Amino acid sequence: MNRIFALILFLLFFSSSVFGQTIKELEERKERTQRELKESTQLLQRTEKEREQSLNNLNILKRQLTLRKNLINDIEKQINLLEIEIEDKSLLVKAYQNDLHNLKNEYAKLIRFAQRNRSDMQILVFIFSSADFNQAYRRMRFYQQFLRFREKQAQEIVQTQQAIEDELAKVSQNRNRLAQSREQKADEITNLNRQERQYTSSVKNLQQRETQLRKEVEERKKAMEALDKAIAELIAEEARNAKTQIRDARYLRISDGFAGNKGKLPWPTSSGVVVSEFGEHNHPVLKGIKIRNNGIDISTKANEKVKAIFEGEVRKIVSIPGQNIAVLVRHGDFVTVYSNLIKVQVKVGDRVTAQQVIGEVYNDTKTSSAVYKLQIWKENVILNPIEWILP
Repeated sequence: MNRIFALILFLLFFSSSVFGQTIKELEERKERTQRELKESTQLLQRTEKEREQSLNNLNILKRQLTLRKNLINDIEKQINLLEIEIEDKSLLVKAYQNDLHNLKNEYAKLIRFAQRNRSDMQILVFIFSSADFNQAYRRMRFYQQFLRFREKQAQEIVQTQQAIEDELAKVSQNRNRLAQSREQKADEITNLNRQERQYTSSVKNLQQRETQLRKEVEERKKAMEALDKAIAELIAEEARNAKTQIRDARYLRISDGFAGNKGKLPWPTSSGVVVSEFGEHNHPVLKGIKIRNNGIDISTKANEKVKAIFEGEVRKIVSIPGQNIAVLVRHGDFVTVYSNLIKVQVKVGDRVTAQQVIGEVYNDTKTSSAVYKLQIWKENVILNPIEWILP
């Protein structure tokens, strides 16, 4: 193969490797999204017999819309990458075919030469007719090299033919994946349109209960204010205590371990869907109403076990009106808060391990919903839990 062809091969293989990794990442993200969509659908199915639509159901529907849009976006990216990879593979096949054509022409010339000099006697005459020993030796070496080169050319032809077959198989495979992705995209767009209609209908139904909703918002606001105040006081107390606390080897190890696992910490429950994100956002139904969240709200199955997301020490357990029980766990410089729990299985001073059960999620029988809140602090600075737990 000449240097230009080798360069083409390098560039094509490099781009294929990069695209392959990206497509794999997209596949993994799609799987995670589809898994969360399945979980949210199961949560909705458990309450679909309720006569009265709930805000929790609406929030799950809203989350499904976001997930569905993300899924469609990832499928579109995958389609684009597959189209590029198919084009690159097709170019590589053409380059292989061109090289195969040249190899066969060269090999044909060697065969014709061999046929003209196929007699062993002719080879011996050619060698022994040399003017001296050195020339005879060079002619013998030439003939040996000629045989090896002819064998090498034959091997390269076979290898190139195999490479063409392999690349054509990859092209065919990618075309199938492309067709599947396009079909999946069409299905997801249909599902998205259906869910958007369902969401709009749910919003209209809830808007007919505006008075009740506003009352619920006020009750939630008071509960959240009580929760935030209690947690703020506890966090402030923890921050004061931290100033006098000895930062021994264990403390530093846990603190560094928590910080080093940002984006990789496990979920507190085995299943769940984020129904209220961190920060301030509009109320899903009531216009002009803002909702502020110092953590994330996760809807899950009734009686689901809540676990510590990292090893640490239980520092506070408090009962908060409207939010049942909140548990604070210190992890070095960090504090995690789990609220709306019942049947707490730890006590203040307990050292807990990662994924150790600390309690259960409270199940609201009126709405058939089980929602708990997760907060993460670094001393008195509130952090977005979404940035810390696994996607």
